[in-house]
Amino acid sequence: MNYQVRIQKNKDFQILENNLPIIKGTRPKWYSSLISFFFNNKTYQIKKKNFWKSEYEITASGKKVGTILTRSIKKPRGNFIQVYENNSVKNEYSMISTTKTIFGYARVFTLMNNENEVLKINYNWKKHSWRKYTEQISVDIIDIQEGSPELSVYSLYLMRIIQQQEAAANSGGGAMMHG
Repeated sequence: MNYQVRIQKNKDFQILENNLPIIKGTRPKWYSSLISFFFNNKTYQIKKKNFWKSEYEITASGKKVGTILTRSIKKPRGNFIQVYENNSVKNEYSMISTTKTIFGYARVFTLMNNENEVLKINYNWKKHSWRKYTEQISVDIIDIQEGSPELSVYSLYLMRIIQQQEAAANSGGGAMMHG
């Protein structure tokens, strides 16, 4: 199964299956970590738990259904998505990224459940002119039993966090280093 991802004005997004939107989502403000999307008669939200923690809460119609944990003291090995059932962790997924080209523009983000691949996000920059680029993103569901449209959105959110972490690391540490 394959989904295409369309991002509009850097705040609205759609997950498409056979060119038809199956999920429409939005980020209310461009600088916000909150996203909302509607799927299967539920409104989902992903938002940062608090300013200091690298933990994000996933809710469906107000009920906590998961957590995204990023590199931290708690999870130093990497980035994880935990999906809950009856208030306990049903599945924990980890994400790894690999570069497809020497320049690092084309990447594959793979979501794993233990040693099993669940889905892959193919990420690329498409050059239209010397000044204009667009992102091309698709999601390939590898494990049909586990891969779902909701898990695809959680994975895309985690992909963005990883990209932000890498950008911050590559910028030399930010303003704290200058003093």
